[in-house]
Amino acid sequence: MGVALPKPVMTKLLERQGNEIFRIGSCCVNGYRESMEDAHIVELRKDWGFFGVFDGHVNDQCSIYLEAAWHKVMAANPVPMTDEKMKEIALKIDKEWLDEGREGGSTGTFFVAMKKGDTVELQVGNVGDSRVLLCKKGACVPMTEDHKPSNPEERQRIIDCGGRVENCRVDGSLAVSRAFGDRDYKQGNGDQLQQKVIALADVTHESITFASGDFAALCCDGVFESNFSNEEVIEFIKAELRNSSDLAIVASKVCEEAIARGSRDNISCVIVQFNDGSDYGALPEHLDVVPGPFNAPKNNSFRKVYASMALKGNTTVDRLLEKRYDQLQKEDRSDPALRDELDIFGEGPPSTATGADRTRWFESLYTDLNGSARGDQSEQMQRLQLLQQQVGVPLPILLSLMNNGNDV
Repeated sequence: MGVALPKPVMTKLLERQGNEIFRIGSCCVNGYRESMEDAHIVELRKDWGFFGVFDGHVNDQCSIYLEAAWHKVMAANPVPMTDEKMKEIALKIDKEWLDEGREGGSTGTFFVAMKKGDTVELQVGNVGDSRVLLCKKGACVPMTEDHKPSNPEERQRIIDCGGRVENCRVDGSLAVSRAFGDRDYKQGNGDQLQQKVIALADVTHESITFASGDFAALCCDGVFESNFSNEEVIEFIKAELRNSSDLAIVASKVCEEAIARGSRDNISCVIVQFNDGSDYGALPEHLDVVPGPFNAPKNNSFRKVYASMALKGNTTVDRLLEKRYDQLQKEDRSDPALRDELDIFGEGPPSTATGADRTRWFESLYTDLNGSARGDQSEQMQRLQLLQQQVGVPLPILLSLMNNGNDV
């Protein structure tokens, strides 16, 4: 999982999409991780839609690949498809990734929803431990089951393939027993289904009534790792929907709640309502980037992630900082945390600066912070101190163990 950031990067990437039968809002935040490794997909057609969340590990390359690959296959394959076809597609995408020789892996949970009269039929596929939750007639209906190495059938396959399950992880390392990619766990002599880790999707079905108020939530495992149960997530969304009809904002509240409950992971949440979403479909811009607090500017990793989230939101870190500064001007100055954050910006840009000149002032601020941080302490020492806090080992002992080549 790597070393956690000292404070979470809470920049939100909000998306709103829709057509005559679906209304979709999503949010993803980086949180405490050193990189954002999630991706998601929304593919809309006149009478069906395809939705998915992909939670990468090692890097973001596999999750990004899956987003593009599923776009491609859904455009080429007729809907409805059989369960066997959905499983076949998942295995084919996995093989293509492995054949490219690339590193990294990702879980994936996804579903096809097709409208037939007043009914919407869902076909849900799952590989790994992201989840699809359906709210049907007000009740939580889990559509997926996590693929964990400790599950009896998963454990037996791992052992049969020469692996071991240690600390609920494959070979003591990978926390899921099914995933796309992860070539190190797919080097056995068997076929695709006879490996320590496989990409075989479980498929489930459910049907709901169109425009009945039912909805689905696709969430990465970071939502649930913080003692946020399936039922609590659905009840939380229902409560937020009473306050706001903006699905992207509601999804962002789920992400914030997961972090507040203690999640240290990337967070992604996609909410799909089965009713007319033409208002979202008509939006000139579907992506909205909301800057999070810039409250750990002396930490190299925090600054890098903050800039990376700007790029993922199709903007730049100087524009994101400018937006955050303008946002702070409207906030209550009685909050000590906000006052501390404002101090980072000093007196702010000159009142006479406008347009590109004003934005360049924030670019200079970010550049200056990068330069001054080099004179404070090395990034390696910052990382070591954070790791020391997490594992509880005195820093001198930690340094000694690392110098001796031991894995702490």
